[in-house]
Amino acid sequence: MRALTSSFSALLVVGCVATEVGSVSQPVTAYCEGEVRGVGVLDIENDYLPRVVNCENGGAAFEALKAQAVAARTYLYYKLDTSGSIADGTNDQVYGCSRTPQEQHYEAVRQTSGQVLRYAGRTIAGFYVAGARNQPPPECRGSTDDPTNTERYVTYNEGRSGDDLIQTTLGWVNPGNTANRGCMSQNGSHCLAGNGWSHEDILRFYYGADIEITRAVGACVEAPEPTEDAGSLDRDAGFEPGSDAALEPGGDAGDAGVAEDLRDGRLTSSGCSATGGATPSGLALVAVLALRRRRP
Repeated sequence: MRALTSSFSALLVVGCVATEVGSVSQPVTAYCEGEVRGVGVLDIENDYLPRVVNCENGGAAFEALKAQAVAARTYLYYKLDTSGSIADGTNDQVYGCSRTPQEQHYEAVRQTSGQVLRYAGRTIAGFYVAGARNQPPPECRGSTDDPTNTERYVTYNEGRSGDDLIQTTLGWVNPGNTANRGCMSQNGSHCLAGNGWSHEDILRFYYGADIEITRAVGACVEAPEPTEDAGSLDRDAGFEPGSDAALEPGGDAGDAGVAEDLRDGRLTSSGCSATGGATPSGLALVAVLALRRRRP
């Protein structure tokens, strides 16, 4: 994964294989197009990401959809930086499911246009999994209802930073591996959003207090204008607050995100980056967004 110096490389579990990774140059230049293996070169902001958000956690509350958009874009950037392309499927993240994106999925991408997660000057891997279902608010910290067996990969890093951060076992656990900054729960993010958390706070809950939410710069990235009533998008999404986001009827979470755990050789429904389908990853200036609390 990420290394302490540009001359050091490490192993990261990505796409169900151990991948040797070097450093990623900075600052962040936006990917406006990217190659999805077996599909072709796609428009990232207007096609790829809305479909991934819909396929991966499309029934979630709106702020959770925004957190999903940032995590999916981050994972995509990481893959394009290190491999030059990304797979369509549960080994990376799902683009080609049968569901058509709705307005809330496009809007979640628009409102987070170009946002990626960075730490120590590098784009992180942006791991996320379905996590446990029926998480009790307001803590939203998992439950024993875990049909995909992915809660074990989730990290709760609210208030943690630096070497105190909990890394996910989906990646190489070592303080020098700066690309492994934890793993988000899709069901947990839905729970938090239902309790008034902003997408920035949701991301820090899982990836740490010192994660940088940075806007890449490019022709396809524009600072979004505030909407008058983002909550109306939640009402249009057709879910009830507190419902299961990542495992709604018709979803494919049971098949999604099958990753090989290289430590013991078993297959787990976790996802090197993604799980849980629902009915709803040159030089330029980098703008770091100011974070704000939106809790009750």
